[in-house]
Amino acid sequence: MQNLRIFVVALLLIPGGNVAALVAADNGLDTVAARITEHGFPSIFEAWSAVENLRERNNSTVPLSSRESHMASEARHDLYWGGWQQLGLRLPDGQKYALLSPVFTPESIQVALRNRATLLAANPNIVILGEVHYHAAQPNFLPPESPFWIRDADFENNKLGKIYGTRLLAMGNPEFQDKLAAFCAALVNSGVYDGCMLDGWHDDEDTSARIGLIRKMRSAVGEKAILLGNVNGRLPTRTASYLNGMYMEGLYSRFFPDWHLAAANLLWGERNLRKPALTALEGWWTSGRDQYPLMRQVTTLSLVFSNGYVLFSDPNSLPTGDHLHDWYPFWDKSLGRPAGPLATLDRPNLSGAYTRRFDKGEVVFNPPSNHPVTVHFDQPHRSAATNAAGQSFTVASGDGDLFLTMSPSK
Repeated sequence: MQNLRIFVVALLLIPGGNVAALVAADNGLDTVAARITEHGFPSIFEAWSAVENLRERNNSTVPLSSRESHMASEARHDLYWGGWQQLGLRLPDGQKYALLSPVFTPESIQVALRNRATLLAANPNIVILGEVHYHAAQPNFLPPESPFWIRDADFENNKLGKIYGTRLLAMGNPEFQDKLAAFCAALVNSGVYDGCMLDGWHDDEDTSARIGLIRKMRSAVGEKAILLGNVNGRLPTRTASYLNGMYMEGLYSRFFPDWHLAAANLLWGERNLRKPALTALEGWWTSGRDQYPLMRQVTTLSLVFSNGYVLFSDPNSLPTGDHLHDWYPFWDKSLGRPAGPLATLDRPNLSGAYTRRFDKGEVVFNPPSNHPVTVHFDQPHRSAATNAAGQSFTVASGDGDLFLTMSPSK
């Protein structure tokens, strides 16, 4: 991937570099599988909303905007998604509805590809997805009279719509499904996005409509593009053969309270999702962003039970934007690549806790139901949680830590 990085950086230095050159710079979907399998750990993702602050080791916070560009902050993440406009794509003048005519201006494609190149220059393993609204959307998503809006009792009972101001969409309408598939394909074919993200992907509801939709989307985007669904604490058992990714939003919320379920689902995703498979586990704090043991618990849970991505963020109940978060030094890539297998859920290997080896250290996840555990090493290690060095460490209940191998001279 080093040659990719050099080529992208070189292109950024060429004023007016053309679109074809920018697309060629990262080879797009031909590298997406490698970007998913080669990222370092811990591996953090961004769901719609930006990272705001850097949490220093002394627990103070510094706005990242005072230290680095917005794009540099985005590139801290190895997986990133948001609205189709997020990197600069725009519709021609007079075109109001992207879904009905997904043709973007050449100038905006150039801008968006340059922004993609900037992200890849900073992080050659980043995967970039665009959200496709299929279940509900803001009223300006389609003309008011569009046949793709639902207008029956389901519309009146749209509880999430009352919170977010959305209207329900007729995702089972075959013509609407064709439009959605074509729109996702347009995002991918622009060269800007590696695939599409589908929110609220609960395939045990409206199952036939979802299967019809995901089949059309997969056919439209081809074999290599990434399709990721927000499954929360459920499993996409009916659509896993079409779906690469599971976004598991809201661990420790009312609707997803159990770490054991999260671990089981992570393991299921590694085995059953379409390859290249990815999982993205998001834990919500319960008392504040300074809830460091919970942040470490969610992070280490993901590390021992998956090869995927993790996020610790604000809960959706706040009046501010959902998924806002801070960056923790604990997340700085320090472990390298996995050197040991995924943990086995029914066989904890450290007095009720779980461990996993990496190239540069070992991870310990201690469930909240367990007692404090002590881990011993034959050579000095350093705790990512406390920065303390030694050969023996205690991890509290409901906490986790990364123990980084030290050279004998340190």
